[in-house]
Amino acid sequence: MKSLLKLYKENTLNVLGLMSGTSMDGLDVCLSEVKRISTDVKASIIYFSSYPYSKIFKNFLMGSLSGTSKKICHANFEITRKWTEMIKVFLAENNLSMSDIDLIGSHGQTIWHIHGDSTLQIGEASVLAEEFKVPVVSDFRVRDVAAGGSGAPLVPYMDYLLFKDYGRTFLILNIGGIANFTIVPKSTKSIDDIYALDTGPGVALIDAATFIVTDGEMTFDKDGKLAEKGKIREDILNNLMKHPYIKSPIPKSTGREVFGDHFVEEMIKSYHLNKENLCDFVATLTRFTVEAIYSNYEQFFAEKYPLDEIIVSGGGTNNPVIMQHLKDIFCGVKISRADDYGINIDAKEAFAFAILAAHTIWGQAGNVPNVTGAKHPVVLGKIAL
Repeated sequence: MKSLLKLYKENTLNVLGLMSGTSMDGLDVCLSEVKRISTDVKASIIYFSSYPYSKIFKNFLMGSLSGTSKKICHANFEITRKWTEMIKVFLAENNLSMSDIDLIGSHGQTIWHIHGDSTLQIGEASVLAEEFKVPVVSDFRVRDVAAGGSGAPLVPYMDYLLFKDYGRTFLILNIGGIANFTIVPKSTKSIDDIYALDTGPGVALIDAATFIVTDGEMTFDKDGKLAEKGKIREDILNNLMKHPYIKSPIPKSTGREVFGDHFVEEMIKSYHLNKENLCDFVATLTRFTVEAIYSNYEQFFAEKYPLDEIIVSGGGTNNPVIMQHLKDIFCGVKISRADDYGINIDAKEAFAFAILAAHTIWGQAGNVPNVTGAKHPVVLGKIAL
């Protein structure tokens, strides 16, 4: 294992970024090259793969969201054992050895997130450090929370690095389980000029409704087929748009504890939905995801930052119904995919935590106080040796 002092002195690090997102559908593994150039940082993706969890393992993880202390304690180690298996597959598939990798950056699996108060991610970094014999940076959110921030979103730092020099106003949109976006204005001169927030649900509610509609046969609405079959229920949509989170002030962040399976189950009961109209519910939730994105942009940024382009990443990019709603509601704004800019649409978050891990080793701040509400910039993460 290289010493921290040796890593600190190196200007180029090969970092394995790990992300297990709100959807709890698998692990994203991204090997990135991160370069420190004077006061700037440049990064690129070398290899990327996604490894799905089995239905049994996903159910196990979902159970930990409302589990006992014993269940969460067990899950903290069990999920990391699963990750070690997946990382070994990644290394074999790409003809890599751990000598090719300087460190690992792991976001962990969010179990609970309370905006502005506290946050909990599992995935024991010591298991990874013991197995792979490289330093592991993890638990990125908590230092920002300790500094008075919300601990999320943290990906905007990478959005700034990647898109600050184009001279156009971008809305960098990620639609995972939760949707979030970063505004990078064309006038950006420093990281203090960007803004970001969680807009509300991404595909988390759609996934939950799809699971119910198909009696567990489908875990997500592949190609938006269920949404295409249904009709948008304006009464339900209007009610959803009254959710207090949509109008809450910035900074703002959220998660499954607000927009999770329980939310869908309560809506089904409230509207007496049955098999015949559940596709309408999927269609409505799909529209709600996009309406919430637009509402947050309109409330906080539309007047000051008219958009030149929206760049979309995350699993929701593969849903053509979501993408069509974006085109319709952001009428006239160019809609692009992250891969149009050479960034795999599924790799973005794992890529971000590879970059943030390098910043931790170099002693550089990785949060954006303008985004999270923290009192000042802080170095994120904890290091396991």
